[in-house]
Amino acid sequence: MKKNNRTLARRARVSRHLPVRRDAGGKRHKILTVFHVLIAFVLVSVISTHLGKESDAGAAFGSGNRRPDIDGGRPVIGVGVKEVSSATDSRVDGYVPKTEYEKLKREVENEKLKREVENETLRREVETLKGHMQRLLAAGPATPESKPSAAETKEEKQPVASAPPSSQERVGRSEREEFEAEKGDRRKEAEEAKRELGQFLRAQKVLFKPGEVQFEFGASYAHDAETSQVSPSAPVFISRFASATFLMRYGLAEDLEFDLGVPLVYTEQERDTRPFGALTKPFDALFGSFTPKASVGFGDINWAFRYAAIHEDRGLPEVTLNVNAKADTGDEHRGLGTGHWDVGTGVSLVKTIDPVVFFGSLGYTWTLEQGDVDPGDQIPYLIGMGFSLNDRVSVSMAMVGAAIRRTEINGNEIGGSGLDINSLQFTTTVQLAKRVYVEPFVGFGLTDEAADFLVGINVPVGLERRFPLPF
Repeated sequence: MKKNNRTLARRARVSRHLPVRRDAGGKRHKILTVFHVLIAFVLVSVISTHLGKESDAGAAFGSGNRRPDIDGGRPVIGVGVKEVSSATDSRVDGYVPKTEYEKLKREVENEKLKREVENETLRREVETLKGHMQRLLAAGPATPESKPSAAETKEEKQPVASAPPSSQERVGRSEREEFEAEKGDRRKEAEEAKRELGQFLRAQKVLFKPGEVQFEFGASYAHDAETSQVSPSAPVFISRFASATFLMRYGLAEDLEFDLGVPLVYTEQERDTRPFGALTKPFDALFGSFTPKASVGFGDINWAFRYAAIHEDRGLPEVTLNVNAKADTGDEHRGLGTGHWDVGTGVSLVKTIDPVVFFGSLGYTWTLEQGDVDPGDQIPYLIGMGFSLNDRVSVSMAMVGAAIRRTEINGNEIGGSGLDINSLQFTTTVQLAKRVYVEPFVGFGLTDEAADFLVGINVPVGLERRFPLPF
């Protein structure tokens, strides 16, 4: 050990005295440095190139545009760094092959797209139902369809790729057609209900469409008694009047109606034959001394044309014009008719202020002369109101009257021949079935010329079938 130490020390002393070749050692150091730098540069280049190609391979794998050439999951001969990296990436977590991974990925995307289409279809159905409900809840006459919103327009412009637009358009068209049909049915039902509720106005306005027919059977009884000026408590004239009327209403055209009435009349008159109606015996006050006279037969046939000139709208009332006539078919001497023809015209007004309906009419009737006798012309009038208690029952009351001018014989007026007939009537209209009604009424005379008491019933019956004119 000591010998070795001495040897090393001797060598060190010798080396300190030997000259040092600094130039050779410096060149060797530079060569090594350059060599190391070159090796580091090459390594950095290789690593950078490898990383860049690996990212390109990943992008190609993600886009599905390039697949590496592999054989059993191992690179084949001639495959470079890029292919080796892609082949390595062909297996994912759990060692699933790339083909299977892409298949699963496509299935997931298809399932997701299918759910999106189903959700979109369901959302559109909900929007359609919501729009239908909003239209159904809207009051009054049917309004035009609302425009689609901006979102709906945008969605229609950009439909789902997998959803077939042709089938959706067919579904949309069928829904619109169904809604239009339902809206038309509702409008028709509303008009029908309105006409049914307005049956008590059938004499004041046009209610029937072209070809529609309604038959009305009526029966009435009136009682009137006149008293003596000498003894007001003792009647000198009693009249009983009963009639059965057949009336037909027919829709000739839109807003034009034809009415025809044929009455069967029974009259009974009792007149006091005692002079001045004086009481001659005590029992005359109970039994009297009257001569009855009864007759039965057809009365005066009448007809009319009525035209709805203006329909009720906001501040405007319903305006109906009419032309009417009455023949002298009833026997005047038997008290079944007036014995002369009448021709007249008039206008009727109807205004609704919910829930009350106001109506009225005014006309003028010319009585045609019979030889030297000219019966006085007539001015009929009516004013009343009515309302519906429910969808089947309506009530109304009206004041019915006529002012009759004096009769003229050979151009001379007969004093006291003018009449003022006025009565108050109450009517209830009840719907028994579709197009079948029953209408009882009662009236009371307000003037001496009017009947003291009137009671009756009408039964209108409409036909389901229409009978339009052939021309």
